[in-house]
Amino acid sequence: MSGRRRTARISLAIATVAALGVVSPANAVLPVTSTVLMNQPGYDFTGPRIGGRYIVAERRFGTSDVVVYDRGTDDDTSIGYGDGKDQGQPAISGSRIVWIDKTEADGEIWYDDLADSALAKRVTTDTDDDVAVSIDGNHIVWKNGIIPGRHIRWYDIERNTFGTVPDTNLPNGISVDQGRICWFDTDKRAGFDGIYLYDIDTATSDVLQESSRAATIIDPASTSLHGDRAAWVQTAITTPTDLNIYTRDTRTRQYVIPTGNVWAQTHPSIFGDLTAWQDARNTTKDIYGQWAPEQPDIQIVAASEYDDMYPDVYGHSIVSQRDVGEDRVALSVAPLSPHRLSGADRYTTSAEIALETFGASRNAVIATGEGFPDALCASALAGTLDGPLLLTRKAALPAPTLSVLQDLGVENVWIVGGTGAISAVVDAQLAAAGMTVMPRVSGIDRYDTARQVAYLVMDIVNARPPEADQWRRAAFFVNGSRFPDALSVAAHAYSEQIPILLVRPDSVPDPTRDAITFCAIDHAYLIGGTAVISAANAMTIDSLVGPIERWAGADRYATTAICATKGVGYGWLDYDNLGVATGYNFPDALSGGAASGYVGSPLILTRPTTIDPSTYDFLDQRRYDFGGMTVFGGTGAIGDGVLTDFTVYLN
Repeated sequence: MSGRRRTARISLAIATVAALGVVSPANAVLPVTSTVLMNQPGYDFTGPRIGGRYIVAERRFGTSDVVVYDRGTDDDTSIGYGDGKDQGQPAISGSRIVWIDKTEADGEIWYDDLADSALAKRVTTDTDDDVAVSIDGNHIVWKNGIIPGRHIRWYDIERNTFGTVPDTNLPNGISVDQGRICWFDTDKRAGFDGIYLYDIDTATSDVLQESSRAATIIDPASTSLHGDRAAWVQTAITTPTDLNIYTRDTRTRQYVIPTGNVWAQTHPSIFGDLTAWQDARNTTKDIYGQWAPEQPDIQIVAASEYDDMYPDVYGHSIVSQRDVGEDRVALSVAPLSPHRLSGADRYTTSAEIALETFGASRNAVIATGEGFPDALCASALAGTLDGPLLLTRKAALPAPTLSVLQDLGVENVWIVGGTGAISAVVDAQLAAAGMTVMPRVSGIDRYDTARQVAYLVMDIVNARPPEADQWRRAAFFVNGSRFPDALSVAAHAYSEQIPILLVRPDSVPDPTRDAITFCAIDHAYLIGGTAVISAANAMTIDSLVGPIERWAGADRYATTAICATKGVGYGWLDYDNLGVATGYNFPDALSGGAASGYVGSPLILTRPTTIDPSTYDFLDQRRYDFGGMTVFGGTGAIGDGVLTDFTVYLN
């Protein structure tokens, strides 16, 4: 197995630009730019996948290798070139790539992160003929063969653990996103084919679709998953060539059929609101898509005499395999802009964030919108409960908050903070609306409240099945008198269910010490510089915990950029949908941080009317990495000019 190395490319790109009348959710025409990449004569490039900045494909020339194209540097990197063995079936997540290596008689999984200098790592060492590998963040999934009796296997890069999806029969079409595996299976229920979900973190399973084979055909290789949307190909057995794309929201359970005609639509790829597929309605195979459920399907790639096949989507970028006699990789890109979520006040904004992000939820966490101390630690609890973080006034529940709880179908509510922060009137309002109000999570002060939240988070995680992810024994330590540092790791806390504990600049309060001991914390992430947590206090925390990492920049904007970088670097988060909130106030970022953690991306803070130089540096170094951006708060919090500046880094 040879490592990756650079190889010369011939005739890199042939660009074509066409305004194809692509319709966005705002009913505007989006010009699509199409470029042909990986254009070396004598070679075929197949199965392209896109992870943002990087595009991977299998290159065939007798034997095969994996080629990685860097959109930022316009360079190719080869994995396996010239070693006489086959490397193929690559997949990508951000800068992390996996592939199948055929150096031995059976296929083995290999992994590499282009963002570091470490050598590629062999993941599997068994005698199975591993196939169909996929990756998202820290999770690699694959089938351990093609013969009956095969299973879906997974590997967690960070924890260095392996697992097997239980109760599969003949799995196919595996897709993974945010620790959830989606696949096709047959006869899990006798006589039925179906689309299924398995959550690695919680070791729970779900049925998205089951159809009788006497009436329905589901394409076994067609599944695609991103966020809360899954897609597959299905048709009635009486019309086997009338193949249509089906999508379903995994939370709301709503079905959408983007296509509905007599042509064959196959190979869907889903990302956010965009679903793309291979379409046979013309004399050639083309790439069509739908930008939102209420929009008609449109042609994305107009290749005239050429066939475009097997699309893969990231943001508004779509790669496809183009047959021009030899197979090439086509990249088609439409403009992408930040999406603002806001309301008339902080409570309406919080409600809008929850409704659009979650769609439906059994559980919700409520914190005061009038002060930040109790709410700083609430994000980890919301993540453990897989629900939104909403804001309330002290005296009574605002109408928008109550309304969105009902719209989401919330059954159980956890209030963080005592009656000094949120009055008992709120409990009564929730109970009167038919919701169960769980025992309050509160303490004698902010430090004690954070301790109580950490205890509850640990209890919920430890109550999961033994095959689920276990308690991390880690915590974020932040200054309890400031909000920016805690908000910078709110998405991390939500996504990884890592509690946020509060300290004073020069001391560790007794409740925090108790939490360290009781929760067996043995890894500390200190957020902010020595002005917020002194060097002496860091030594104290080190003596109580063990290893510490300090994530800090020159100010709140540099710190938030470092926190985002660290979260993605650890594989906890990705840049699929970057969250942005003002660094001048806390309310929008409280709900926005939880929402960002739910979609699996970091939240960064910005100035209201200008972009800080450290933010510019963060964005510029990650050009092409962002698959979307959600801005939390109205123009009074973040001006339209800032959104215009951000747009440059989304395209």
